[in-house]
Amino acid sequence: MKQKTMTFLLFFILSQHLFAQCWKEVATGTYHTLAIKTDGTLWAWGLNNFGQLGDGTTINKNVPTQIGTDINWLAINAETDNSIALKTDGSLWTWGNNSSGQLGDGNHGIGVNNTIPTHIGNDTDWVKISTGGRTYAIKNNGTLWGWGDNNEGHLGVGNTNPYYTPTQIGSDTWIEINGGGGKTLAIKTNNTLWGWGMNKQGSLAIGPPSESIIITSPTQTGNNTADWAKISVGSCCSSKMIKTDGSLWAMGSASYGNIGTGSLVNVNTPTRVGNDNNWKTVTTENHTCAIKIDNSLYVWGNNFQGQLGVGNTTNINTPFQLNSNVTWIKSISSLTHTVAIDSNGTLYSWGWNNYGQLGDGSTIDKNTITQIGQSCPLGTTSFKVLQNVQVYPNPSNNVATISYKLSDSISIEVVIVNSLGQIIMNDIITAQKENKEYQINTTNYSSGIYLITLKTATESVTVKLIKN
Repeated sequence: MKQKTMTFLLFFILSQHLFAQCWKEVATGTYHTLAIKTDGTLWAWGLNNFGQLGDGTTINKNVPTQIGTDINWLAINAETDNSIALKTDGSLWTWGNNSSGQLGDGNHGIGVNNTIPTHIGNDTDWVKISTGGRTYAIKNNGTLWGWGDNNEGHLGVGNTNPYYTPTQIGSDTWIEINGGGGKTLAIKTNNTLWGWGMNKQGSLAIGPPSESIIITSPTQTGNNTADWAKISVGSCCSSKMIKTDGSLWAMGSASYGNIGTGSLVNVNTPTRVGNDNNWKTVTTENHTCAIKIDNSLYVWGNNFQGQLGVGNTTNINTPFQLNSNVTWIKSISSLTHTVAIDSNGTLYSWGWNNYGQLGDGSTIDKNTITQIGQSCPLGTTSFKVLQNVQVYPNPSNNVATISYKLSDSISIEVVIVNSLGQIIMNDIITAQKENKEYQINTTNYSSGIYLITLKTATESVTVKLIKN
């Protein structure tokens, strides 16, 4: 038994070391960038005038700089001058500008900033986050919460009063939330699309496209259909959505060709972009990045600072494939720059770089894809099919979720071993490729450490779970 336990522990340690130089998550503020490595460490670079990098200073950084020493960061999001993150234990953390109470710690005011990640409350059941000048988060029971400035009704609580700590928005349950530029879109658990705030240039498709009309409560949009899966809201003034059938839709501003249909005329209703049904992710600002299920990356919209990465500064008004030789797992569009991660975990950026937000050690703009640091060493069969394996919340009380990505449809064996080396669960699942989740009921597990291994015929990945 003891030998088996040591074998699992050794594999866990070695696998963490192997992943240490690779990237798994990235987020962009207007002029700064956040990223998480596969070893769970947090990194940041770019503009830092409000402490939005989280390193305890207000000094700009032009290369990835590690934030603290914690190794349990799970998810990140960023806005112009503030940042938000989740840890694997389900705890919520914010830092940067707190002038409007957007950090959620109860404080607010000019100069009231946090320059290091600050723990918000004591809850450990947060699962999704978004910040767009105001901050939003979803708990694992599906409830939606918001805080910060609310003068445009974008918190969705039925009034325009500010809230300086997390405040529940209604009693419905939600699966997606994204806000920016005085407006918010969210998807309920029944896949209906809802919006609130201001319908700038038609970006909510609720009523007339106007900034004088304020919508203070969630209002259904999206043609009232129940088939929405992903959303992204630009600060001004367009929105992009993906349906459950993989089709891509847009509404709002068509400036710079950002609507993606080839037109420069704003639209106040969900409008389909092309005819493809294989879109997986989308992010938008004045330009848009979207990835298809084959991991190909497409860009369009504003290119004044080279943020499309095509080698020039000419706008593009329909989706354009970027570097077909690279398979991409994540791309994030900021106002003037883009950051992306390939399937090996290597990091790239391009666009405006006046504050070092590209992370290449300079402040020189780049209009082509620029690799940041060294290539990630994961391009081997050892971790080719199973990727991005995580478990949360961690520690767990009742239910733990394993999230992972598959590059191919395949059967997976899930094995859970306790600290004595005893196998306490063994399950076989047949999973389709792309991002997946597997839930484990830990209610009857004793407190302690468990090793969860996902196996295919040729490889395996092990993660550690702590049960409270």
